[in-house]
Amino acid sequence: MKSEAPLITYQDLVGPTDRIETHCGPITICGSCQPAFLRNSKLDAGLGHFSHYSSIIQKLEAFETYASQKDGKVTLAIADPNVVVGYCVGSYPDPTDRWAALGDLMYELAAVEVSRNYRGCKLGEKLLAMTMNDDFFEDKIAYMCGYSWHWDLEGKELSAAQYRSMMKQLYSKFGFREVYTNEPNITLRAENIMMIRVGSRVLAEDQMKFRHLRFGMKPK
Repeated sequence: MKSEAPLITYQDLVGPTDRIETHCGPITICGSCQPAFLRNSKLDAGLGHFSHYSSIIQKLEAFETYASQKDGKVTLAIADPNVVVGYCVGSYPDPTDRWAALGDLMYELAAVEVSRNYRGCKLGEKLLAMTMNDDFFEDKIAYMCGYSWHWDLEGKELSAAQYRSMMKQLYSKFGFREVYTNEPNITLRAENIMMIRVGSRVLAEDQMKFRHLRFGMKPK
């Protein structure tokens, strides 16, 4: 009889880990998660589809896609045994996005989310801290685009304005600041927000190119 392959554990990850204690039990924050690890995980039930809100990522295959991309980043909050209860994912912008005009200078933190069953444990902050603790970002303009139609207002019992303020406070802890743009998806609703973190090695001329691009002026 063929024996089953052993589960891949945290020690098999190529990246740092941080074990923390929470009121929901012990959680391991795993950086630089690889596709092989993800195939042996499962999503917590608090990440899924609800009446007024759907998680941005609902299938493990989406994490594998991010992890397989050039410089793709997947940071996970894992509850035993191998249950994903939160995540932060990042990648270069899609070629169709406005920000792709600046090539690999721009890097998007595409989503940070915590299961409804594990909120109040400061996992969002831990996920961002693990992700951003990387010299890689000193050569990048890291950005996040917060779209209010993705927010779990019901689960958090917050208004869109309150949720926006919460996100702004969270990202500000890691050197992000709000910027203004005429990008249509951002301007569609007043609550939407774009925040950036400019790496210490980003040239002034590249920062100026980004400033122009924010308002639709293509870099030369």
